[in-house]
Amino acid sequence: MKRTLLLSIDIGTQSTRAALLTPTGEMVAGAGRSQEMETPQAGWAEQDPAMWWRNAVDCIQEAMAHAQATPDEVQAVGVSGQMHGTVPLGADGALLSHRVQLWCDKRGAALAEAFRQSPGAERASQLAGNPPLPSWIGFKIKWLQEYAPDLYAQTWKFLTPKDFINFRLTGEVATDYSEASGSFLMDVTQRAWSDELIGYLGLDRAKLPDIRRSSEVIGRVTREAAAATGLAAGTPVVAGGGDMMCTLLAAGLIEPGAASDITGTSSIFSVFTAAPVLDLRLMNLHHVTDGWTPFGITDTGGVALKWFKDNLCRHESAEAAARGVRVYALLDEYAAQTPPGSEGLLFFPYLLGERTLGTPYARAVFFGLTPRHGVPAMARAIMEGVTLELRRTLEIVEKAGHPVHTIYHSGGGAYSDLWSQIKADIYQKPVVTFANTEGGLLGAAILAGTGVGLYLDEREGARRCLRIRKRFTPDASTAKRYDHLFALFQELHDLFQKPFERLAKMP
Repeated sequence: MKRTLLLSIDIGTQSTRAALLTPTGEMVAGAGRSQEMETPQAGWAEQDPAMWWRNAVDCIQEAMAHAQATPDEVQAVGVSGQMHGTVPLGADGALLSHRVQLWCDKRGAALAEAFRQSPGAERASQLAGNPPLPSWIGFKIKWLQEYAPDLYAQTWKFLTPKDFINFRLTGEVATDYSEASGSFLMDVTQRAWSDELIGYLGLDRAKLPDIRRSSEVIGRVTREAAAATGLAAGTPVVAGGGDMMCTLLAAGLIEPGAASDITGTSSIFSVFTAAPVLDLRLMNLHHVTDGWTPFGITDTGGVALKWFKDNLCRHESAEAAARGVRVYALLDEYAAQTPPGSEGLLFFPYLLGERTLGTPYARAVFFGLTPRHGVPAMARAIMEGVTLELRRTLEIVEKAGHPVHTIYHSGGGAYSDLWSQIKADIYQKPVVTFANTEGGLLGAAILAGTGVGLYLDEREGARRCLRIRKRFTPDASTAKRYDHLFALFQELHDLFQKPFERLAKMP
């Protein structure tokens, strides 16, 4: 019997994945390829877009083979991707650089800071719904204009990672509202490129793609892409969305009162609102459905634990391999042996600096180390530190008049029940995880299904696919300790700011 399948592709930082899903969200088959991020200088983060496409092709082929799927069973394709990357294409469609700035790249920090001090900064922030930050696409393009002028001049269109994959699939250039809202170039009221904002940065409007709804079909798989992937030529491809926003859709963040904690490479705390929350301590992105998601982020959330595992846990990695378990499961086991508060050890997760709540020159810190602290305490301190950082955003959001009753935890960190319980205890709110933790893939599939009429709209698709795995209730006995540590965390954070900036000026 012919099946109805949706192909979802997720271009992440640490991996590219593809999956075939049913319209009710069940994964039929999936495949993934790991990939590394290059950091040639402090604050720089790069990858090769050609690698994303090669990995996507391999993953599509593998998923199709594992599912024993025929090309005509795939009804539509949706792509989710790491946000704010800046891929330059030439007029002939050729990729002009194999070293593309990623979402966490901070090389444009000085440009963003100079703009923040300029006369038009306040007006621009109101138009863009965001403070000026090096993360935004506009400042990445500005950096190229300043420091790679030949590349800037040769560029026909700048695309984000998922838009580049869409271009390779369809030959069409487009972006969606979720990515455009993260550019500092879109008017949040008009939901359109702003000539005024583009003028502030001195950029060329013609180098930006058209903005489309995330679930809108922008093109169809070309014969060349069909030959490479095994898909049927003519298969519809929707605009797709940023990975964060696709994950939020899959996590049911579609109504007020809900909040989301995505623990992936970065960790993001966001809420659903009808309009942007114009507070310079928060950022705002357009959802992949109607509505907005004010949020705070630490650029090294889950990847902080990966860094710890890769660099300081070689013995534990060997033990995990000998026991036939994942090293993260072993670290959970060890961390659970340490009491809440990690015996006074605090971790500040700023391996790649901060965005709005601190300086982009921030660095990670373990504070309070003693001879008693080993791998178990340090692993738990990382989990707690990432969560304490995100609690700062929760407090800002609630004080702005958006009370939160439930927090949906997704991303790779949601595999850890210990981390989910730590989050419930630190937030002092119920935390919920899902049966399908691959939020980016599921969200992109929902967009694809909406685009071809399998769902009435994106919200209806999310409701059909949502399946709760587990609920975590706050442990009241930990509240006093975590409140104490949270106050100390905030105090130390503020004290660190000027020393971080001085460190960045080291000759």
